[in-house]
Parts: sequence; structure tokens; C-alpha cells
Amino acid sequence: MGQLVGVRVPSWGARAGASLVLLTVAVAVVAAVGALLGPRVVLGDGDSRYVLYTLSVLLAAGACLCRAAATRVERSAWALLGCALLLWGLGNVYSLMWLRQLDTYPLFSWGDVAWLAWYPLVGAALVLLLRARISAVPRNLWLDGVVVGCATGAVYAVVVIGGYLPDDAESVRGVDLLAEFSYPAGDIVLLAMVTSVLAVHGWRLHGGWGWLVAGLAGSVMIDGAYLSAQTSDRILFGAWPVVAVMLARAAWQPVKRVEQVQVTGWRMFAAPACCALVVLAVLLHAVYGDSNPIAIGLVTVSYLALMVRVGLLFADVRRVQARLEAARAAADQLSRTDPLTGAANRRAFGEAFDGVPRDESGTGILLIDIDHFKQINDRYGHDAGDAVIVAVTRRMAAAVRRDDVVGRWGGEEFCVLLGAVPDAGVLELVAEKVRTAVCGEPVPLPDGRQVDVTVSVGAVLLDQVTTLDFAITAADEQLYAAKRGGRNQVRTTAAHG
Repeated sequence: MGQLVGVRVPSWGARAGASLVLLTVAVAVVAAVGALLGPRVVLGDGDSRYVLYTLSVLLAAGACLCRAAATRVERSAWALLGCALLLWGLGNVYSLMWLRQLDTYPLFSWGDVAWLAWYPLVGAALVLLLRARISAVPRNLWLDGVVVGCATGAVYAVVVIGGYLPDDAESVRGVDLLAEFSYPAGDIVLLAMVTSVLAVHGWRLHGGWGWLVAGLAGSVMIDGAYLSAQTSDRILFGAWPVVAVMLARAAWQPVKRVEQVQVTGWRMFAAPACCALVVLAVLLHAVYGDSNPIAIGLVTVSYLALMVRVGLLFADVRRVQARLEAARAAADQLSRTDPLTGAANRRAFGEAFDGVPRDESGTGILLIDIDHFKQINDRYGHDAGDAVIVAVTRRMAAAVRRDDVVGRWGGEEFCVLLGAVPDAGVLELVAEKVRTAVCGEPVPLPDGRQVDVTVSVGAVLLDQVTTLDFAITAADEQLYAAKRGGRNQVRTTAAHG
């Protein structure tokens, strides 16, 4: 106890924190027993229970302030929470020593000032803890926080404020109404913030958040039950020390920073779906029961946030679909493209060949092989060989038309598909243009050297019924004739399949 994961705490701080937490637990146990058994036991009367309740709050304040003094990590947050508890306890002391001696409580006193300071201080502490413990929260979770927070606040307004409104509210002064409703208003805001903490954590709590959320939610529930006259002082004085234990324990729980909150599966939809039901229930209550403007206002905000949440959900779905389609298109492109040169692979070349219109205009196939490529690899290395293949591909693509297809057939062998070739003479001219484009100037290598590169070309003019396999076989025969003839030359023929 008193140790914080990943945070260096002085030994005095750890010992003091552990002692304060244990003392808070001990006082809470005594207070709970006194609340259960009542005046039949020592410390079971009303004043004694109130003293124990106040003592537990002050001890919890000491635990939080000790945490703030012991380490800089989250110091401001725990200092604020400690001050909030301290002011609450001092308000109790003021009530015990002054207010409880009066025949009639004043509508507003210094005790109320101390108690009401609890809400802004705790809210600021929660905000600081969220900033310190979470690096990034998706916007849909922030919206979930608004949706859930307003929905739970609306339920609280129906249950607590619905029975708290005076019958002659119109005749009550505005300042008196403000004093009366400052506590339930603070409880609604605090409850909304606590449920928002749950939402932005993806409904999973780490690093003491469970103790803190349970303690703050418990304080709201106890206060709501007390304000709506659903519980007695006896229950209040016995339950609040348990809240004090939770808050003291939260101060000395392990610190865990969450880099990115991820929510998947049913948790993505559970909170919005439940809150939609809450909104419907509150609106039905307003129609068939007493109209509660606070509850209606809160469910209206919750409903609007829910609509925005649904809109963002559809936008996210569309973005995911767009990414999937882009990934599918990229994968399809990769499956049709040679990874080294970016030229068409055999599959894409075959599809292009099948798509060429078989009209009266001829179709040409060039089968091209880099001369003495193995010697280039052996002498300069495989990186140099890859550079030569890439350079040859670019020069061939530049020598033919945009609509012609340049493909890598395998290794150092290439194919070019030419459309609208009127005769074998034109085909030979194009083949010579490709050959001279490759050997026109040396190819620069990665190490700065240069190498002369030549190619041998087998060209075939196809008729309207020639298959690709037949065309490649015929072009391959012409290619080997060019190699046998001394390389760096073109051989042309017309194929009839």
C-alpha cells in the first residue's frame, strides 16, 4: 500500500499514505457498525456518527493531499481533490459546532459555501486526471461521454429533483431557489462527468479510476437520496465514510497512462443504445407524469449528441469502406504489376492482349531480351542488374505510344503489345525505335559507373485469330534468330494462327 507503479514516491510519503488510508478504513468500519446498530452501541448516537463521518472525510483529504505532496505526478489533481474533501470536512465541523446548535437551519451559510466548493474542485481534478492519464481519446468516445452524462443526469433530475421541487415554486424568491437547487445541480454535473469518465475510457477503468469513479458516484447517490428524503441521517453518516475510503484508496492506486483508448465490439453500441432508451423513458415520463424541465433539457442535449454520434458512425463506416476499396484497388494493381519496374506482369499483359479489338488494324508483339545480362550481374552485382532492368523498361515505355503495353515477361525478358500496326514494315520500324532507345546511351549504375546495354528483339505481326501463346512462341523464335545473328538487332515476321 502506498506504492505507485512507475512513480517514485519517498518512503515517508508511502508510509504516511498507507497510514491515512488504513485509518480511513478503520473509521469507516466503526461508522458503518454505528449506523447499523444505532444507539445500542458506543458511538452509535447521532452526534457520534456525525463526528465519525467528518473524521473519515478529513482523513481521506489527508490521503489525497499526502499523495500530492509526495510526488509531482498528478499533483494538481490530487491537491484539488484533497482540498475539496478538506472543505467538505470543514463544512461538517462548522455544522457540528454551530448549525446543529440552532433551532432552525439558515437557508444558506458558510457551511454551504464549503460544501458547494466540492463540485468545481472535484470537476477540475477529474479534468486534470483525464489529461494526465489519456493521451488521445477518439471523438466518438467524447460524444459518448456527453450522451451518457446527460442521460444519467436526466434520470437523476427525474428521481431527485422531481420530488424536490416546492409546490409553490413561483412564490419562492430566485435566490432561495438557487440555494435550494445548487446541490442537485452540482450532483447532476458531477454525475455527468463521472459517467463521461467511464465512457471515454471505453468502459474499462485502470490505475485507480475504479475507486475514484465508485467513490464520486457513491457521493452523488447518497446526496441524491438525502435530498429526495429517501434516506435518513443514520444511513448518510454510515455510507459517506465508505465513499471516503474509496477516494483515499484511489489516491494511492497504481498510475497507468493510456496512449490510445480503443473500443471495439458491442461496447461501441451499448452506451448509445441504452441512452436512447433512457431518452425515450424520460420523454414518456414527461408526457404521462410530471413535466421536469431540467430532465427534458438534459435528454434533449443527449438526443442531439446521439444524433451527431450516429452521423459520425456512418461517416466512419464510409471512410472504412473507402479505405477498403482503395486497399482492394491497390492490391489488384500490385497483382497486375511487376514490383521492380512497375510494368505489367504476365497476368496484366494477357488481359491487355485479350482486350485488344480484333479488327482490320494489325496487332504487334515485341519480345525483347537484354543482351549478356548475366555478365552485367556477375561483374557489377545484382543491384546494378536491377538498375539496368528498370532503365530498360523506362526507355522502352518512352519509345512506344501511351496506349501500348510494356510488360516484364520474366527475368531480363520483356514484352510490348502494339495496337493498330498496319503492316510488318511499320512493326519493324517500331521495334528498331525501341532497340535504339535502349542502346542510345549508357545506363548509370548505383555506384556511379555506367554500362552499355543492348537488346535483341523478336517482332511478330498478328492476325485476328492468333492466341497469346502462339504469338509469344513466334516472337520467341524471332528473338533467338536475332541472338544467333549477333544480338542487338531485330527480327520480324507475320504470324498466322
